[in-house]
Amino acid sequence: MIIIIKYREEQREDGLIYIISEDESVCPICIGKLKVIGSRKRVTINIIGDKEVLLIRRLQCMCCHKIHHELPDKVIPYKRHCAETVENVIARKVCGESCNFPTEYRIKKWWEAMLLYFENIIASLRIKYGATFSTEPTPREIVRAVANANLWAHTRSVMMSG
Repeated sequence: MIIIIKYREEQREDGLIYIISEDESVCPICIGKLKVIGSRKRVTINIIGDKEVLLIRRLQCMCCHKIHHELPDKVIPYKRHCAETVENVIARKVCGESCNFPTEYRIKKWWEAMLLYFENIIASLRIKYGATFSTEPTPREIVRAVANANLWAHTRSVMMSG
């Protein structure tokens, strides 16, 4: 997966929100050129609690042939709630209608469990590549860096084993 920050959204008649990248993405594995091979729907819950259906691009690397999805930075990989909601929960701000107490609890526990992993990746990216981050990187910045470094910890296998 690749998280992009330069994009625009187009709401079309079919009710979908098309995510149109304004940058050319590269493969996070081999830095190869990517070609568009299709698209898929991605449902997310926005900050006011409404569902949005995004249409995101599926890209395939022309070198290593891996498939990647191009997510806007308003989406957290494998999370239903938007990045703004997740950031509000982490910062202990009121979420209002967008999520309930059990959801807030799960988001907080996920962040607490992943934070050390994320901090170590950020430190490694600083040392290995000289990457620069703000003094206190936001959760959105951290998620983007981890995903674009192809170091996102997938939990699907855990869910499928039970």
